[in-house]
Amino acid sequence: MLTLRSLSLTFLGLLTGFVAAAQAAAPAAGPTPTTVLSWVVWWAAGVVLLMAVITGASVTSAAQRRSEAQPAEPATPEAAGATQAAAVPAPARAAVAEVAAEPVATPEEVYA
Repeated sequence: MLTLRSLSLTFLGLLTGFVAAAQAAAPAAGPTPTTVLSWVVWWAAGVVLLMAVITGASVTSAAQRRSEAQPAEPATPEAAGATQAAAVPAPARAAVAEVAAEPVATPEEVYA
């Protein structure tokens, strides 16, 4: 609330100042001299703009490197199983298929 009030008062103060300056008599014809203060303000604005561009480029570069460093995660569990199956060598897959093909005895068959 305090920030909103101070920003509103600052805005209204600047607005009335600009309105008063706009109603003042026109300055004499000819170029107006550039003051040292205006050069300092433009220099500071340029430095701030340069820092913003460098910061944006740095953040973008870091995010791009981070996304490239992370392995791609499969969207579904079936895709995850396919990815893991592709990583297993062929002889090991054949052995797993043979073990899976053997019939499994139920507890009733074991005790019979």
